[in-house]
Amino acid sequence: METNNIKFLVASPYGDLPVDDDKLDFPLEGDPLKTTYRSYFQSIRNFLGQEDVVSLFKTAGKGDINEIIIRTEKHGALYHPASIELILKEEKVKFGLNVAVTDTGRDWLQKEFSVLKNLQEKYNLPYLPNAYLFDNLSSISFLLEEWFEGYHEFHITIDEKGGQRLKLWEFGNGYKYLTSEQSFEIYKQASKILTLYYDLKDFYQIYPWHHAAGDFVVRIENENNPPSPPFTKGGGLESPTLAKGDLGGFFGQKIDVRLTTARQYDPLMNFDKDTVNPLFALFYFFLNLSIKMRLDKMDGLGEVVWAEDGCEEAMVEGFFEALKLKESNDNYPELVNEFISLLKSFNAEELRISTQPLIELFSGTGDLPVVIANLDGHAEKLFTVLQNLPLQ
Repeated sequence: METNNIKFLVASPYGDLPVDDDKLDFPLEGDPLKTTYRSYFQSIRNFLGQEDVVSLFKTAGKGDINEIIIRTEKHGALYHPASIELILKEEKVKFGLNVAVTDTGRDWLQKEFSVLKNLQEKYNLPYLPNAYLFDNLSSISFLLEEWFEGYHEFHITIDEKGGQRLKLWEFGNGYKYLTSEQSFEIYKQASKILTLYYDLKDFYQIYPWHHAAGDFVVRIENENNPPSPPFTKGGGLESPTLAKGDLGGFFGQKIDVRLTTARQYDPLMNFDKDTVNPLFALFYFFLNLSIKMRLDKMDGLGEVVWAEDGCEEAMVEGFFEALKLKESNDNYPELVNEFISLLKSFNAEELRISTQPLIELFSGTGDLPVVIANLDGHAEKLFTVLQNLPLQ
């Protein structure tokens, strides 16, 4: 692959920034190894020159690539994601590239490649990125995958009036407050996605995930953000588009949520699948989901915060939308009504007590004191929502 037509950019909330040559020897944010941006970009450039990558790009670009843009997108605890944009004669093709430089990050990334492949084959759902290629090069690991164009992180913030709001990190267009209706739809869809990937028989689930890490992203279609044309993916397949989204808010906006990562797919608790009632395992998945959905960090970076009331109602609605689909697809007749009846049999105190085995899952994290402080009120609110839930 020609290397003289590659451009390096840095994504920012207000648009792409050119790489500052004077800062190329600065270390990547959050990297204990102090890998420099120069090494980071050069390693990506070397990866793009690998035979499998060149072949994939030629297929995606129909052999006509005028320019390649390597854009560093963000920096996380495990990965340093970039986007790879192929500029063609009449269109653009975009990929995501997760880059891991530490041993821990590299181990997780290799596992994630396998998990994404497995879940795509098992469920064939559009909510996770398709994984294309994984490779190790000069002690750095790379995962090339589908890019969700037009999707952005969201995080809890405090607005000018002191109220809690969700804020959309719309890179290229700045930050935007979301309405309560939009926030409800986002939490609902996130809960639906995780439940759709839950294995009712073997109790497997996607975990860990966290709103603070930006694991979920959303695209909100309106007059300023119309649907973008599908990007061509490797192998000539089209990536899922907004057509699969749900209507949300008072204005009929198209809101579509995706999950960007699946690092692990295993049972969260040690249940004996040969003896335990599947509804019991589902009960603890439900309780944990109701807690996790409310956790974030202030503005994605600050202290751990708890989402205000309304989130738990959205979570319940999304959970049961997914469970209704699984009832028919997985041949579990009357699953939804059986589970609703089970949940209604608990009073608020019994729900609170039932959450105690989940507390240890948060041990050693900043989430733990926030969860403990809010658990009583959460159980009360969840009880009220469940008692008002009709049989379906």
